[in-house]
Amino acid sequence: MGNVMVEKVSDQQAYVDYVMKNLPDVKRGDVHIMQKGDSLWNLAQKALNKKDASNKEISEYMLLIAKLNNLNTVEKMNGLKVSDKIYMPEVSNTKAESPIKEKPNVSNLTPAEKSFFDIKETLLNDKTVFVEQAYPRFINLYHVYQDYTNPETGYHSRMHPVLTFQLDKSGNVKNFSYDDTKEDLNPIQYDYDVDAKGNIVIRSYTRKIKVGELDKNELKDINQILKNLTQNAKLTY
Repeated sequence: MGNVMVEKVSDQQAYVDYVMKNLPDVKRGDVHIMQKGDSLWNLAQKALNKKDASNKEISEYMLLIAKLNNLNTVEKMNGLKVSDKIYMPEVSNTKAESPIKEKPNVSNLTPAEKSFFDIKETLLNDKTVFVEQAYPRFINLYHVYQDYTNPETGYHSRMHPVLTFQLDKSGNVKNFSYDDTKEDLNPIQYDYDVDAKGNIVIRSYTRKIKVGELDKNELKDINQILKNLTQNAKLTY
């Protein structure tokens, strides 16, 4: 599946489902007959024809090919055999749009909004990220951690807090909290809270002070990312 994929098969499938849902529909082009040593990953590398293609670009194009061929599970993608036929995207439509939107112009963002995009990037690309569900289970509260080493102090933690979120009764994100990625605004709790409408408020004051806002598309993206993470959450006591 390529080294951009996370290690657990269940996590791989969650990633596949999320990316495929957002990839564009393309028409069938040339047919490739699978040869010994072929994989969707190296087919995507060749099709992109970019020496500096990132793992993210290759992974997304690989899943574009998989989507075109109705290979919508990890098992189907890994189960390809010699002589199998694979349709490649039509040449005029070969540029696969990234399902993960790039950061907007940072000069237009508040520190809280900039930090959100940093956190979102971590959730999508850091393979050490893992989730624990708080007890009791019915409160639907989840804590996200990562393996992290502070570049300035060298301090290393295998459970560095990334974000905390809660789901409502319908399984949608009710709220979430995260830290500013540039400054330690509050050393004993997260710096920002975000409600279901995307309003970002600072936590270091007794009254809520709005310091940013997420649009509907960003809310939809983070909702799906966090819901995918819950699939492999461990229950803590």
